[in-house]
Amino acid sequence: MSSFVEIKSSVADIIGIANHLSSSGISISSTMQVKLAAVTAMENAHGTLPRGDEFVEEFLKTYHKSIEAPDGGAQPMNEAVKASMPKLGEAMTQLGKYAADAMWSYTGVDDDNRDQINRAGGRS
Repeated sequence: MSSFVEIKSSVADIIGIANHLSSSGISISSTMQVKLAAVTAMENAHGTLPRGDEFVEEFLKTYHKSIEAPDGGAQPMNEAVKASMPKLGEAMTQLGKYAADAMWSYTGVDDDNRDQINRAGGRS
């Protein structure tokens, strides 16, 4: 079953926004990789999180708290955050591509329907 779609902007505008979303996702993925490496380096650097400090110990309880992983298992919260960082950009990129593809498909269907209506009305 189809449904009516009303576009109050132009298809070109929507495709432009979708392409911008997709390229922003690529940029965020790149940025996140750099930030992820920086966070991991800081975690592993001696003295970043000095053991025995009361504030660090309280922080680490939450930082390393076990949470449910996507596979149903458990993982430390800091690892879950690090694992999800690159996925944000990937999701944005895919959403942008999906929206642009949908608009191109919409345009093609709209053109085909216009041609069929014109043929039915005796126009070619």
